[in-house]
Amino acid sequence: MKNKSLTFRIFINTFFVGTLVYFICAFLFISNMYGYFENQIFSELETESTFLENYVLSSRLEYLASLKTKTRITLIHSDGTVYFDNTVDTKDLENHAFRAEFLGAKQQGAYKISRYSSTMTEKTLYYARQLSSGDVLRISCNQHTVWILVIGMSQILLIMLVIAIIISGISASVISKKVVEPLNKIDFDSPDKIEVYDELKPFIKRIVDENYEKLQREQLRQQFSANVSHELKTPLTSISGFAEILKNGGTDEQTSKDFASTIYNETQHMITLVNDIIKLSKLDEKSICMEKETLSLRQLCREIIETLSSAAKNKKVTLNITGDSGEIYGVYPVIYEMVFNLVDNAIKYNVEGGSVNINISNSASEGSDIKGHVILSVRDTGIGIPENEKERIFERFYRIDKSRSRQNGGTGLGLSIVKHAAKYHDADVLLSSEVGKGSVFTVIFNI
Repeated sequence: MKNKSLTFRIFINTFFVGTLVYFICAFLFISNMYGYFENQIFSELETESTFLENYVLSSRLEYLASLKTKTRITLIHSDGTVYFDNTVDTKDLENHAFRAEFLGAKQQGAYKISRYSSTMTEKTLYYARQLSSGDVLRISCNQHTVWILVIGMSQILLIMLVIAIIISGISASVISKKVVEPLNKIDFDSPDKIEVYDELKPFIKRIVDENYEKLQREQLRQQFSANVSHELKTPLTSISGFAEILKNGGTDEQTSKDFASTIYNETQHMITLVNDIIKLSKLDEKSICMEKETLSLRQLCREIIETLSSAAKNKKVTLNITGDSGEIYGVYPVIYEMVFNLVDNAIKYNVEGGSVNINISNSASEGSDIKGHVILSVRDTGIGIPENEKERIFERFYRIDKSRSRQNGGTGLGLSIVKHAAKYHDADVLLSSEVGKGSVFTVIFNI
């Protein structure tokens, strides 16, 4: 089924409400008018009973019989026997002792009631009054039901319905266009430049935020592409240059070995760079097809320390680990890569003879008996990070000292991988650093 436009939906609903209001008003008008006429009839019957009471008490029944009236006059003895009726022979009438109007008049002095005919097209209104003699005077007349009244007024009701439909249609058309008009004027590139309903402001704000995020993503994508091109161009130029010299020949054995060594190192750097880009891409897309498991951060850190012990020894950096076992639920290779990058950076950017201290602690949530966090901190005694660089340190390819980073074999993606790996595990990364005194990277895992 084809989806209807918003204008059409508003039109239909407004038109329906207008038509519904007509029927409700018509119903209330007819029912109230019908009730008003009924009360008027009962009032007339009461007045007539007061007028006729004198003739009954003076025993002038022949006058009652001669009255030309559309109302039915009935006189009933206190035992329920009918002794006068101006429309039928009393011999044909049964005892009225159990009629509701008779019993009501005996108990309350006066009583009124209505009863529908068998065809439901007419009803009879009864008014009964107890006389001073103890007898009951009952007066009744017929009234058409409300349906007969509706049929009788059908022509005027139909005319009013047509008028109501026309007015509802015109109103619905105008209202629907007025409601939709601001929506049609929204510029999705600059949605905040037009006045809209208060109800639409959250929607507009969301579009503005999404546009901003889209712009940011596009800028990051362009910047990332430019950085990747730059990072690959440098080693490729170097490899191409040295390879061309080797191809032409004329170099001695030692020079050829040096060139080959440089080509090998640049190639390894490119392989590391491509691997880091692939890791980041998988973390961005959350396309890591590995199940999470329970891990011990302490055991994982021991494995990393063993792997990096040679690099630490070369720089005379001491590696220490303290704290709890730090059990978390995560993807082992991703957590390993994150901690590895933190410890590797702490070694690379440390001073000779410095230290790297890894601490793992379990933190209980306040007011709770269950453990809420596992905290991993990597503290070094290195060069530190300037205050104005802290916000950008996790950006891709961002380096504080580019020449030193390349000398250390860094790709500029390590901390970006740390940030994305933490985000993948719903963890937070905090940085505290002071130039010349070192840095502390803290990862808080929620469990």
